[in-house]
Amino acid sequence: MHSSRLSALVVLAGLHLSASCSDTASLASTSSSDPNVEVRVQALLKKVKQSMRPLKGGSFEMGDWGNEDGVPYDFDAYSRPLHKVTLDGFSMMAYKVTFEDFDVFTDAVGKARIDMRERDLKDRAPKRPAGVSWYGAKAYCAWLAERSGLPFDLPTEAQWEYAARSGGRKVLFATDSGKIERGKNFPKKWIYGEKKPPVSDVGTYPPNPAGLFGMSEDTSEWVNDWFSEDYYKTSSVKNPSGPITGTKKVMRGSVGGTAEIAAMVFMRIGSDPQPMISTFPNGVTFEEVMIPFPEYSGFNVENFRCARNETTMKR
Repeated sequence: MHSSRLSALVVLAGLHLSASCSDTASLASTSSSDPNVEVRVQALLKKVKQSMRPLKGGSFEMGDWGNEDGVPYDFDAYSRPLHKVTLDGFSMMAYKVTFEDFDVFTDAVGKARIDMRERDLKDRAPKRPAGVSWYGAKAYCAWLAERSGLPFDLPTEAQWEYAARSGGRKVLFATDSGKIERGKNFPKKWIYGEKKPPVSDVGTYPPNPAGLFGMSEDTSEWVNDWFSEDYYKTSSVKNPSGPITGTKKVMRGSVGGTAEIAAMVFMRIGSDPQPMISTFPNGVTFEEVMIPFPEYSGFNVENFRCARNETTMKR
């Protein structure tokens, strides 16, 4: 779904990865002096802590296990081979981070709010998942960790799949029933390839048995790992965290194709982690003019949630 991320008017920013990593690390200590913002920050921290869903550590077979005839579901080989993974306990946000949540973060650290252009406002409902770049997602989780003193971060790819499968259960979809039932636990209308497909508010449909909402729905989610097509061939068993380096980050959730394929719990794809910019033809010279979006901007279907990496949960 996001492998090319090309549009007639939108291209990705050619920023240096090392600089962005440095910005992410330093951002957490930045804070606003506005007392009203601090009240909102404290309310957000309380909400986040209450929304965490614990997952007991354990082992599972990660990847595409194929149908009854042994035929893989994934046309690509990215989700194979099936391999054993053992994870320590952790917890995951019940919901994707919303615009309402992300606004608290950008206001607190003095960054411009994302998606504030007039044409975007109709899609910018408070409870709608925020469309952000990987670096925006990473910065948000790092900021939560700094402000709360708790080990928040983006989930690893293995954590994400384990959580989507409610502790490693062998289910195809992260829904209440393990199946897609349109209009009941999945959007009634979902058309892959739409330039700006509709995105549901968080909590619109029932959660999976682990209490997590929207993990097989209508958008993709960033995870911490770099993407490699054949990483599963060399993945470690204990708490794998992906390749050491790369050019794309892994996205999970609805990642491309029809809903019945795209939303399967093991589907994975690599996507550029950088924020977006727009290019428009100059009216005089007809040369392309680059107009950056606010920092951390991503497509509306690029969402995320944070994990909390500790076995024993404390409120």
